[in-house]
Amino acid sequence: MNNRNKLIATSILGIFLFLGMSYNYVLDNPVSVTVTASIGTTTSTSTTISTTTTIPTTTTSTTTTSTSTTTSTTTTSTTTTTSTTTTIPTTTTTVEVSPEKDSVTINDNNPVDPTPYEGVYAAFEGFEGENQNLLDSIVQNLPEVYKETLLEKISFINGCHLYGVEMLGECPFGVWDSAGTFKNGDTNADWKLSVWVSNRAFRSNVAFDTLLHESSHAFSYLNRNCVAPDGTNKRKQAQEYFGSEELFADSLVLYFGGDYVFYRETNSLSDAENVYLQEFIDLCT
Repeated sequence: MNNRNKLIATSILGIFLFLGMSYNYVLDNPVSVTVTASIGTTTSTSTTISTTTTIPTTTTSTTTTSTSTTTSTTTTSTTTTTSTTTTIPTTTTTVEVSPEKDSVTINDNNPVDPTPYEGVYAAFEGFEGENQNLLDSIVQNLPEVYKETLLEKISFINGCHLYGVEMLGECPFGVWDSAGTFKNGDTNADWKLSVWVSNRAFRSNVAFDTLLHESSHAFSYLNRNCVAPDGTNKRKQAQEYFGSEELFADSLVLYFGGDYVFYRETNSLSDAENVYLQEFIDLCT
């Protein structure tokens, strides 16, 4: 047992000595140990799959053939200068005076009616006005055809027409004035297309007869453009038939029932005259 133990002890001691000596040897003679680790190489192949989709491209080549047609238009501009000559007729005024009958008629030959006067008459030369309301009332007694023709166009004035005074030397009973005549004979006053009946006519009780006579002149004047079937002027024809404008007016007075005439020698009409006047009225109104 003891020998065995000694052997073991000797062996262990021998091992330690060997190890000690080996350690020292290694320290004095270092061993270079190269450890080569071969690690499998992994080749990573990145494959990019490029998918090319070929879309058939249809290239449409449009060839536009532009045909330029140049049309040369020659425009001949003819400028026609129309020279219009307007002849304005000279307006003449005819004055008829009956001194013994106290009547003055002023007619012009203007084919166009002037604009009717609208307003008061107080500022008119010769206006009297004392019987204006009475005159307005008896105007309503005029024949219907006169009222239809005259009332919207004619001024009925109670006054002493001053140009009539110049003609007669005194105030006339009545005046028909188409031209609007001033005292000095100039025309174009506001009282164009006017019938005047003076206070003197009222005092003499001939106011309505005077009104009817002067209104007959107005009726004749407003129908001055009336044309007869044969193409002649019917008013001028009537003046010739009866002898004058004044006799024509007197005849109209008698036709409508008046009995006071300024120029006719008789105060009655023949059958032929009645027929003629009826034809005139029917044609011209």
